Amino acid sequence: MSPEYVRRSGRPPGFQPYHLVVGAVLGVAWIGVLAFVLAHGKKDGSSVDVYSELPAGFTTSLQQQGVTYAGLSPVDDATVRQALSQATTGGAAPAGSAPIVLRTSFSDHGAGASFTDQPALMVVVADAPSAAAGTAPSPVFVAFVDPTTYKTLTTLTYDASGGSG
Repeated sequence: MSPEYVRRSGRPPGFQPYHLVVGAVLGVAWIGVLAFVLAHGKKDGSSVDVYSELPAGFTTSLQQQGVTYAGLSPVDDATVRQALSQATTGGAAPAGSAPIVLRTSFSDHGAGASFTDQPALMVVVADAPSAAAGTAPSPVFVAFVDPTTYKTLTTLTYDASGGSG
């Protein structure tokens, strides 16, 4: 047989024993990085439950006024400031309230409005808690703002009733 057809045994030409060590170290490092990423990828900002931030009775109150929404997600601080300045009077929320701004799409077929799956920033401002809590429902202001021009598309107000959202 000619030498071209003979299968050589042993290590390939140019192979050194330290190549095995380097390969083993790289394999262990890769497995370590993979384990770290899989173990530490939980409980990040992307898994925030934004629905729990909404006032009691929120969804039901909006549906009674002909407004539905879907796909809530949080926005950055600059977007929150810009949306609040356009949607609320004077750009400030009442003292003691915690305004919420979320990215969503909404449909409004109430009085005079007609939006279907309109992308928007939803601004929710509940009035500050009163000194005599529970005596009267507190009003909740909701505005849907265009996410590119920051113009208010529609607004509504309802009295928080303590029902579930």
